[in-house]
Amino acid sequence: MRQPVLAAAFSLGAGWAPASSAAAQPRGFKLQTPTALPSSPPEWTFLALADGDVAAVKSRGTNSKVEIQIAAAASRFQRVSVHTDTAMPSVDDEFLFIALPDRDIAAVRRNGDGGRTELHVLDAGKAYKAYRLQTPTALPATDRRWSFGADGDGNLVGINRLGESGKTEIHVVDARQKYRRFKLQAESALHATDSSWDFGVLANGDVLGINRRGDSGQTELHLLDAAKDYKRFKLQAPSPLAAADDAWKFAVRGNGEVMAVLTRGSASGKTELHVFDSVKP
Repeated sequence: MRQPVLAAAFSLGAGWAPASSAAAQPRGFKLQTPTALPSSPPEWTFLALADGDVAAVKSRGTNSKVEIQIAAAASRFQRVSVHTDTAMPSVDDEFLFIALPDRDIAAVRRNGDGGRTELHVLDAGKAYKAYRLQTPTALPATDRRWSFGADGDGNLVGINRLGESGKTEIHVVDARQKYRRFKLQAESALHATDSSWDFGVLANGDVLGINRRGDSGQTELHLLDAAKDYKRFKLQAPSPLAAADDAWKFAVRGNGEVMAVLTRGSASGKTELHVFDSVKP
């Protein structure tokens, strides 16, 4: 098993400036374990569901469908509770996948037929064999600079790593308006970011930026405060995980748990899960 390197007492790297002296910091790992899932190729996406289960979404399944496997948290991820083809045909990397709060899984199409970013929601209540919704959104066509997530109300949260403002920008699209209107568009307190950053969205709308190669020498966590329209950080801290290469993927639960997924190269030959303590202050 490839072992992550713990930062000794979470010492801060040179030049590191926390958001505030009172900000909570992750203490370590809650769980480190191989899962029931085999080593996974790059086209797999990992999503943290609200109850802590982990969904692995295979964009090109064996039956030319998008395929979903769910590793059950109740089994400490040693059992796959769902393994199914979905209603969606195989897709390419124009599509990103996000988890909605009711276990639905949505595919975000960056450049839809109408020149809009589209949302294709697979219905968990129908074992992902049917769509709950397929719609263009208020967002114009997006590109690889964008990442996506959903808050606890199911709003679509688009994160533009390099907005016109020169900052990382947050665009919240209203679920109650069937994703046709924005609730908020804002430049954030976070500088422009690149592909070395991953993002997750908490249930309260906070946006977590995960810097794989931070100045501290660790994977770093930067939590933007939704209540302040993302103009302030709630947390800036190194995580317990060493700098992460592309074998690692990240999934963020609504409660702030960060799941670092080692997709390949482990001694167990399995996909491994390394769960941080919650980042929520």
